[in-house]
Amino acid sequence: MEVTNLASPAKVEKKVNRFSELGADDRNVTIEVAVISYSPRIQMVRGEERQVAFGWIEDNPWENSDQRERWDYKDWGEQSENLAPGSVVRLEGASVNEWNDKRSINVNRTTRVTVLREGGAPVTQISDDPVTIEAASENEGYVNLVARLISSKPDVIVKRDGSGQLDVVRGRLADSSGSIGFLSWVPLEHEPGTLLKIDGASVRKFRETPEINIGDRTRIEVFHDTAFASMDDLSQANKVSISELRNGMSDIEITVQVESWDQRSFTSEDGTERVVRSGDVLDPSGRCRLTAWCEIDPKQGDFLHLTGSRVQYWQGSPDLVVDDAAQVTDLSDPPWDSIDPEQHWVEVDLTTVVTSGSRRGIRTNGTIVAVRRDSGIIERCPECRRVLRDGACIDHGPQRGVEDLRLRFVIDDGVSNASLLLAKDPSEAFLGMDQEAVREQVDKDGQDGFAAFLRERVLARRLSVRGRSIIDDQGAMLLADEVEQDETTSADAANEVMQRWEVVL
Repeated sequence: MEVTNLASPAKVEKKVNRFSELGADDRNVTIEVAVISYSPRIQMVRGEERQVAFGWIEDNPWENSDQRERWDYKDWGEQSENLAPGSVVRLEGASVNEWNDKRSINVNRTTRVTVLREGGAPVTQISDDPVTIEAASENEGYVNLVARLISSKPDVIVKRDGSGQLDVVRGRLADSSGSIGFLSWVPLEHEPGTLLKIDGASVRKFRETPEINIGDRTRIEVFHDTAFASMDDLSQANKVSISELRNGMSDIEITVQVESWDQRSFTSEDGTERVVRSGDVLDPSGRCRLTAWCEIDPKQGDFLHLTGSRVQYWQGSPDLVVDDAAQVTDLSDPPWDSIDPEQHWVEVDLTTVVTSGSRRGIRTNGTIVAVRRDSGIIERCPECRRVLRDGACIDHGPQRGVEDLRLRFVIDDGVSNASLLLAKDPSEAFLGMDQEAVREQVDKDGQDGFAAFLRERVLARRLSVRGRSIIDDQGAMLLADEVEQDETTSADAANEVMQRWEVVL
């Protein structure tokens, strides 16, 4: 009998551009994707511990994000070097997984990953060793921690589809390196002060703030270490100043001085009448807004101690929020001498402004290195105040615009730079010209002529800026309340540097 070797059929490659083209049983898939996140963790596979990673990828990576679809993926091949967040890659030999009617992509050990566009730094591979809270806060991903439970309270999250709500626990953990908020999707019945060993938690950013997520796969047990910082030692971990506020922070403790206070009524989406109270508050490090969804009525100059408060953004800057009057204590013994709001500007160098969070009530310095061509007369939408482009608003379409005055510069301190925006009042004060005079000059010389006039007048001039900063994915922007030109001569500036460095000629 003659035996013939039969070759196994070659796997058919399925090359697609969109996730919507994939079926639940597809194998040997080739697709280009954008890597959104990469979170490694240790998982038991067939009785052995293996490092795998989870994350998000998006199809159609060369188009705008609103034209993409996002799927989960799992990396079985330890491809962290090639799957850095922000990169665009081609996957060859991937497969589709379906669980509970939800599809995801498997990056298998045999999958070829080709980097088409570099992303950020590769995510560090994890180990079983616990890390400090400071280290855990630096990157998203799975971590092991030993930390003391500072606070916890039950909460609910309403499902986006309105089908119900989820019971969760929120609170805060601390060690000697710092503190961090947590969100537990499973019951957590330990008392504040308990030292816990937490394995397999994940770090996720909520808005701008890292947060520990505890799920059903997270292992938590009481830990004993007599050398670990006590509850009293860690009690300061929740106390912050206004300059340290970041979007998404929760369960924080802070003391503020009230600058102004007001209240207004509005009709909510369900038709009920609600009252919100808010005002400006300050401390030695800066100023911000305070919003109260409860009945409190402080007076100007009062000192308030807030506990369990949270932070959300309001007009691009941190806004303190309290939900219960029990969170607010009116202090009879002020922790500092009363601050004059009119004179309260906190000096911050430009590099610190750029590398920290959004802040109000700051003063910084820089040199004008660029004048934007669109400085001068602009037109705003009468409905929303957005700047019109070619006579149209992005939200309200073609409009008869309302004229306004605006100046836009870029300032630099030799290390960092930021956009600087002056609205009408600071622009008029800075130029020594009112809006009508600027309009006449623009009509006479044209927009380019006015920009050339500005460059000749202010380029390379050093400024002192008072106002607020907005720091986001677009970069750093300063919104000026007041701007002053530094009249220091070059000779005086050189002498100041020589004196500072004790240079003798």
